[in-house]
Amino acid sequence: MTTNINWFPGHMAKAIRQIDEKIKLIDLIIEVVDCRIPFSSANPVVAKLSHNKPRLIILNKKDLADPKITERWLNYYQNHQIPVIVVDSKHHKISKIIVPKILEILKDKLARDYTKGIKNPQLKVMILGIPNVGKSTVINSLINKTSAKVGNKPGVTKGQQWLKLNDQIALLDTPGILWPKIDDPQVALRLVFTRSIKEDILPKEEICLAAIKWIYEHYFNVLVSNYQIPSDYKISADTANAWFDLLLLMQKNRFQIVNPDNVDNIIQDFLNKLWNNEFGLLSFETPDEETK
Repeated sequence: MTTNINWFPGHMAKAIRQIDEKIKLIDLIIEVVDCRIPFSSANPVVAKLSHNKPRLIILNKKDLADPKITERWLNYYQNHQIPVIVVDSKHHKISKIIVPKILEILKDKLARDYTKGIKNPQLKVMILGIPNVGKSTVINSLINKTSAKVGNKPGVTKGQQWLKLNDQIALLDTPGILWPKIDDPQVALRLVFTRSIKEDILPKEEICLAAIKWIYEHYFNVLVSNYQIPSDYKISADTANAWFDLLLLMQKNRFQIVNPDNVDNIIQDFLNKLWNNEFGLLSFETPDEETK
């Protein structure tokens, strides 16, 4: 298993410096995370840069996540008194949800401004997120236009830009940034499962076997329905060889062949299905696992 991932293009280092320079102007930080991996897609750099600024977590892509697990995450954040919103940015107009939440979080700041005689207080909000969590899609839904570039691969937004959310709120968009080194191999795998980091960062077979293991343990019916795995199938032991044997069985059922020396077809087939969200609603981490 890979021990750490070094993935820190030059534009990310520059983006962090720019964020640090602008943070003193900001009233609220919004961090967009992937609903399927809320902890793994949360950037620890954001906490260091925030300087105790109010924060709002947006759990995005709820349309791809297991709703039962999403409910547990929502309860987790609420129990820890962390403002949170769950959204499906592609299919719902979310400005009616997020704008009131911004005003609620910053109500004390607005009250102070009104007390000072400021009739139309202005709010500056910074929105952050690692690559491919859907930050740009969230922004476009908020401002009802395609001002922020959207892509299905990590690292589309390259520079900061101010956007007008409404007459009261200005939104500072920032490039997707990762942290300099990912020490936890499970975090790295989850980021690859959701394509928040490029898939060539890790060997495809390692990604595939790890994803098969998670699906076997949490969504076994996915393997039954997609690869005709017997409903009573049991892994003999939690070893690389055992998971590889399951991969070969999947290969046999899918392609009617068994070739231990060439499993590239089933690996690519499986990963394509995973990345194209063809396995249904899946979540890859839970609050219980992350807080043990």
